[in-house]
Amino acid sequence: MKNEPRSAMGFLEFLRNSWFLIAFIAGVIYWAARQDTSLDELHRTDTRLTALENRTTILETGLGQLQIKIDTIREDVALIKTAVIQ
Repeated sequence: MKNEPRSAMGFLEFLRNSWFLIAFIAGVIYWAARQDTSLDELHRTDTRLTALENRTTILETGLGQLQIKIDTIREDVALIKTAVIQ
């Protein structure tokens, strides 16, 4: 029983002398946990970016088709103007 207080004091002394090591290990664990959540956030951002790229492609395709239709209408209007003037 007399050894118990001495071993407890030894353990407390070890903790007191190695606080920097404990703080470092805690920092590494915290950093690793933050990196893990950052990877999840990166995955979510990548998914959103892919969805936006797909939507942009669809919009660009639609705009291209509209531009072709507008050009066709302009050509038709030009032909009608020419026919009316003659």
